[in-house]
Amino acid sequence: MRRLLQDHRVVVCTGSGGVGKTTTSAALGVAAARMGKRVLVLTIDPARRLATTLGIANSATDVRVPRQKFRGELWAGTIDPPRIFAEYIERHAKDRATVDRLFNNTLYQQLSTTLSGSQEFTALSKLLDAATSGDYDLVVLDTPPSAHAADFLRAPARLNAVFDSTIVSLFMGRTTGLGLATMAWKRSVKLVLGALTLLTGSSFVTTFNDFFSAIDAIAPDIRETSLRAHALLLDPTTAFVLISSLDAAKIQEGQDFHTELSCAGYHLKTVIINRAWPQWTPEDNGAKDRTCKALLAQDQAALAGLYNQLSGFYMERRSLPTRFADVVMVPEMEEDLIGLEALEKLAARLMSMA
Repeated sequence: MRRLLQDHRVVVCTGSGGVGKTTTSAALGVAAARMGKRVLVLTIDPARRLATTLGIANSATDVRVPRQKFRGELWAGTIDPPRIFAEYIERHAKDRATVDRLFNNTLYQQLSTTLSGSQEFTALSKLLDAATSGDYDLVVLDTPPSAHAADFLRAPARLNAVFDSTIVSLFMGRTTGLGLATMAWKRSVKLVLGALTLLTGSSFVTTFNDFFSAIDAIAPDIRETSLRAHALLLDPTTAFVLISSLDAAKIQEGQDFHTELSCAGYHLKTVIINRAWPQWTPEDNGAKDRTCKALLAQDQAALAGLYNQLSGFYMERRSLPTRFADVVMVPEMEEDLIGLEALEKLAARLMSMA
């Protein structure tokens, strides 16, 4: 685990929702800051767990975590997709009139929060900015919650398909060099838009055309940002960490994602399995036997038998076979993991199990 934090400039924490991904991301940031690194932890966190855990106030900018006493520095930021997407447009649009026209467009106002892949695109855009800014030695990204871990990697491609320059060109009426089939498709689009004008009035079609007219200017920049972010994710200095729980379905999903990452050329370095066993369970058979003997000496035969069965069950869980080469199993911590002190305990546990 120490080499993971020492040898990489980006750590991407991925996994399904509800497995402790945000808390683990924050703990990895704490561990790196204790090593002397200047670290930024980023998350898309609707429930604001990171802000609560690290004790930072709501902010539109990255915040230095208060009350820290590390060799390095720990910073945290919560990604607000609509705000970051708006800032992206403001940076890349050619003029203010285009920005205003897009922001005032009702279609944009709906799509900026619901468009498939937009949340993931803003996360990658923010990650790219932070990783290339020179302000941080390490950036830890807590990926958006998704039904499947691989959805995060596929989402920007889906967004690119919507903002593809060829598609935008068709709606804008630019068909030079696009072929006879495309010319026919353009005529079909005109027929559809004409029908919509009759059904809905001119305002809808005007809104539709204004949206594509405004987005036309930044479509190449969206594609370029996606390509640069994709290259960053493939870079050897970027490590993926899969976070899961000791559940058969989650383990299977993790193994599928492991295969997909390997085939695509990403670098999955570590699998962290949270809540693998209660913290009270013994580390080995010797510790278990000593506790059982102590209970028997106190005439607690029934309790000793129950302790022996439960301990054996949880110790067996620790050796659950997987295809993962590097697995770190973390016990269920006894205290709530809220606040910097609790995160330091989890960070120390993670580093001790490396």
